[in-house]
Amino acid sequence: MKITLGTFESGAAGTAREVLVDIQPPDPPDWQATIGSWFIVAPGQSPAWSCFALSAIHLRAIEGVKPALIKQPGATHEFILAALDPSRKPDPLDPDSWQFLTPLNLCEQLSLPSDAAAAKLLRICVLAVMKGTLWAEPMLIRAEGAVAILPAQLGRRISGGMK
Repeated sequence: MKITLGTFESGAAGTAREVLVDIQPPDPPDWQATIGSWFIVAPGQSPAWSCFALSAIHLRAIEGVKPALIKQPGATHEFILAALDPSRKPDPLDPDSWQFLTPLNLCEQLSLPSDAAAAKLLRICVLAVMKGTLWAEPMLIRAEGAVAILPAQLGRRISGGMK
């Protein structure tokens, strides 16, 4: 698998790098589901870690891969936000160093019209984390109600276009 870094975003709450993955045999076939992935450095989100991975995947069948577990009826995509274990020294160019801490910060299934819509929503989420309007830590997510409002509010922004 070849990893390159794409778009760089920054804001009051941190920085983010788009992680571009070029799947090549013998890479695991489940990586084909990846719509997009971002490496986020957001100091102040937690006293113990500052790196996070935010990714979106499609839930369609992939030959040779166990079917996705659809928890939300009609879901087409899943968004995953995970804090990364700081002892592994997470590096955006080395996904093997991305040891997800558990439980995951967010694992949300959505019904979206296309992979392009999922990619747009992923970028909106990254920009919101960078601005500090979307929190990466679970207690803050729940306190702000982001889990409940994320699909509805951001879904409307997708339909209305992104500036």
